[in-house]
Formats: sequence, structure tokens, C-alpha cells
Amino acid sequence: MKVTAEELAAGRLSPATLELAVRLIEVNGFVLFEGVLPRARMDALYARMEGLLQDFMEERGFSLRDGFHDGTNHIGLHLPFEQPFCDESLIAHPFVTDVVDRILGEDCLLTYFASNTSMPGGTKAQHVHADMGARFGDRCNANLPITHLVVNYPFVDVTEENGPMEAWPGGTHLHPDRWYGPNAHDKSRLAEHMLSFKATMPAGSILIRDDRMWHRGTPNRSDRPRTNMALIYTASANGPSEGSIAIPQETYVGLSGKAKRLLRKEKIGFPAARPR
Repeated sequence: MKVTAEELAAGRLSPATLELAVRLIEVNGFVLFEGVLPRARMDALYARMEGLLQDFMEERGFSLRDGFHDGTNHIGLHLPFEQPFCDESLIAHPFVTDVVDRILGEDCLLTYFASNTSMPGGTKAQHVHADMGARFGDRCNANLPITHLVVNYPFVDVTEENGPMEAWPGGTHLHPDRWYGPNAHDKSRLAEHMLSFKATMPAGSILIRDDRMWHRGTPNRSDRPRTNMALIYTASANGPSEGSIAIPQETYVGLSGKAKRLLRKEKIGFPAARPR
């Protein structure tokens, strides 16, 4: 979905666009706003991310030549709560908060602060999966309300070549709860016979998805990392009793009221954690 010049200038979605975005997530599992954030900001985020990835690779002894993580060369890295990552335009962008408030409630929480990177040299795609596990194990045969929304910001243009997420929308988030547990049907096998799409998009886009929508990372055949930021917003009733994002006190004090409310259950007053 392309937002209008008027919406970009105002920094808010029109009521009609907001309504459409909410319904698309409910019915199709995701909505994509193309090219929202300035490319210069994405370039700065990407430059910082390259340094973090290099340090992480060296610490873990990972080699692009030899491959890692079963040949997917995929890295999920928790980010330090510091600039440029904790910018208000990322953690509380009004396009995002308008959507998540409508679906999860205005008392929702930001509970996950990380990144996903498809590194060059991967030889395998990930297994098809949902990010959400079953809330009631094998016992629930009903589809449950949305409780978690994943928001991704790509720092670079996502192309067919550099490891885009492959997704199976249009209903994979609408199964009975037990379908998201460990004893559910093999999603990878079923997905072979289902329609999917590669989530290509320009840098600075915003992808908001129900975390139950089936997806997987694909191999990066370019020569540069394909990185996106990954945030998770959670309905208040389904959030953790104690958060895991370490936020320095001075950083928290400088946030807007909206951002403070989103992060109110996190580890406020702790030094920003090292990437992990």
C-alpha cells in the first residue's frame, strides 16, 4: 500500500487508510506501507548495523564461507536501546501506533526490540513457521484474537536477490490455536502446495503482521547483509509481567508520553544491553 503525500506530510494515516490497514491485517495477516521513512535515516541505521553484525560474527566465530545456522546464514540480533535504533520514528511511529492501538488496544506494550538479517552466502531457506506458539497447547480448536503484531523496518531495499521474507498470507493466521503448537501439522510440507509471495519493498517501508502468519527467511544471494528492524507490540493482557528491554533512565525520560507508555513494563533504569 502506498500512503499519500498528504499522509506523509501530516505524519498520520487518513481514517480510510487506517480502516483499510486494520482490515487487511485481520483478513490477510499483514499490511505493508511502502517507502515511509527517509532513505538517509535508513542508511545511518544500516551503517550502524553493519558494525554490530561484524562484531557479532567475530564473537561467534561465524564464517560466510562455511555458513552457519543450518546454512541459512540468518541472524536474529537483539539491539541495544540507544540511538539510532530507539528513535521515536521507529518505536512509536504514528502509522504504526494508530494500527496497533486499534487492534491490540491503546494500553498495548512494546515487548521486543531486535533485528533480523539475512547474511550473504546462505544456501537454505528457513523452515516455514509462525512466530507465535499455541497459547493452549493442543487443547484449543478455536482461532483466538490477535495478541501480538510484528513490525519490520527494512534498512535496505529488499529485492528478490538479497533474501526477502517469503510469506503465506490470506489465512495462515486464522487457524485454531493448536495449529501453532509443536504438535501441529508440518507447515513446511503444507506450504509446498500453497501460494506464497516474496516481501520485496523499498528501504524505509513499514510491514505490520500478525505474528501467526506463516513465513520464512530466504537465502541472500547478494554481497551485502539484508537487515530489518523487528519490533513486537503486545496486547496488555498478554504481555510479560516483567520486560526484557534494558532502557537507561535518561533515555526513558527523554521519550514521548506515548513511547513511555509502550515501554512501561520494560527494565527501566538499566544500562543498554550489548547486542545478543
